[in-house]
Amino acid sequence: MHDILENEAQRGLASAWKDWISVIKPRIMTSNLFCAFAGYCLASRWKFEWPGLAFMLVGTALIIAAASMANNVLDRFRDVHMERTRSRPLPGGRLSPRIVAAAAIAAGLIGLATLYVFVNPLSMALGFVGIFVYVAIYTAWLKPTSTWSTSVGGISGAMPPMIGYCGFSNELNLGAWLLFLVLFLWQPPHFWALGILKKDEYRAAGYPLLPVVKGVRRTKWQMLPYVAALFPVTYLLYAHDCVGAAYLLISTVLLGIWFLQCLSGLFTKDDRGWAKTSFKFSLYFLTLSFLTIIVETALR
Repeated sequence: MHDILENEAQRGLASAWKDWISVIKPRIMTSNLFCAFAGYCLASRWKFEWPGLAFMLVGTALIIAAASMANNVLDRFRDVHMERTRSRPLPGGRLSPRIVAAAAIAAGLIGLATLYVFVNPLSMALGFVGIFVYVAIYTAWLKPTSTWSTSVGGISGAMPPMIGYCGFSNELNLGAWLLFLVLFLWQPPHFWALGILKKDEYRAAGYPLLPVVKGVRRTKWQMLPYVAALFPVTYLLYAHDCVGAAYLLISTVLLGIWFLQCLSGLFTKDDRGWAKTSFKFSLYFLTLSFLTIIVETALR
C-alpha cells in the first residue's frame, strides 16, 4: 500500500510540474529567447560580456514567463470553449488562478529587477513595455474586444530582440529599431494564418479575431502588406551594415517564397491547408533569418 501511495504521489508531482511548465508556454519562451540572443549577437558581434548575456536571458525569460502566466489567468474563461486550450491547467481546474497570478507578479518583478540591476535600465524599460502591452493592452483589453489586438500585440512580441540588442549596446539606435520592425511586421501574418486555421474555435470563444469578424479573404489580403513591408526592412539592415550579404540573400529569398505563398491564398479554396502551410513557413522564415544573424555575426 505504501508503494502504491508513493507512486501516486510521484505521478501527482510530475503532473503538477507539467502544468506549471505549460503555463509559462515553453515553446513561446524558447523562440523569444532565441530572438533575444540573436539581438545580443547583432549588437555585440560575438564580443560577449558573459555575465551580462546570462542575466539578460534570465531576466527576459522571467518576464516572458510572467506574461504567459498572466495570459493564462485572464484567458481561462474563454479557453474552455476552444479545443486546443480547454485542457490547459487553469480552465481544467488543476491550478489555482490566484497562485498563478501571484507567481506571474513575482516572476515579472524579479525579471525586471534582474534587467535593471545586472544589465541596464534601458533593457528593464523595454521589458516593462513588453509585459504591459501583452498583459494589459493585448490580453485584457483588445483581445476580447477588437480586431486590432493582433497588430497592437505585435509591440510586445517585438521586445525580446530589442532587449537582447540593448542589453549590450545600451542605446536605442537604428539596429534596435529595425529588429523591432522585423518582429512587429512578422507577427500579424503569422498569427492570422493560425487564426484562419482555428477560426471556428476563436468564434466559439468569443474572440473578435480578424478572420472571424472580417472573413478569411479579407484576412488574406491584409497579410500581404505586412509581409511586403519586411522587404525594405531587410534591405535597411544590410544597407546600414547591421547584417551582411548572407542575411540579405537568405531573408529576401525566404520572404519572396512567403509572399508568393500568401498571394496564392487568394486563389485557393483549401483555406485550412493553405493556412497551415503559411503558418509553418512564417516560422521557417523567422528561425532561419535569425539563425543567419547569429552565425553571420560570429564570422564577420
